[in-house]
Amino acid sequence: MNGKYVLDTNIIIYHFRGLSPWTDFINGLSPADACNTWISVITKMELLAWDEPTPEAEWQVRVFLNRLNIAPLSLAIETEAISLRRKTRLKLPDAIIAATAVITEAVLVTNDKAMGALNWPNLNVIIPT
Repeated sequence: MNGKYVLDTNIIIYHFRGLSPWTDFINGLSPADACNTWISVITKMELLAWDEPTPEAEWQVRVFLNRLNIAPLSLAIETEAISLRRKTRLKLPDAIIAATAVITEAVLVTNDKAMGALNWPNLNVIIPT
């Protein structure tokens, strides 16, 4: 694949459910890709707040998260997210995740059709198929 990615929350949830093509995408990340794979702090929070996990499931999520770069909510991401939210009407968490991709100059990997259809400067989106 060779790239820099921001994973949307839904991609990781589908991966943990063992669903293709999302699991295939994540399992296909090379070690170099994994070093260049990011998530928003929002995604981390959504994953850790997702359902009521068993201790084993929470441990698996935390181990997975430790392999990724976690982008904090910086002023640059905040500013980009506000612009995205105002102009596209994305939900705020989605705007923050998309802004993370823009600011980190990474490709956003999502299954969200609305995010995939965005025409936003410097936002590149792929939906695994």
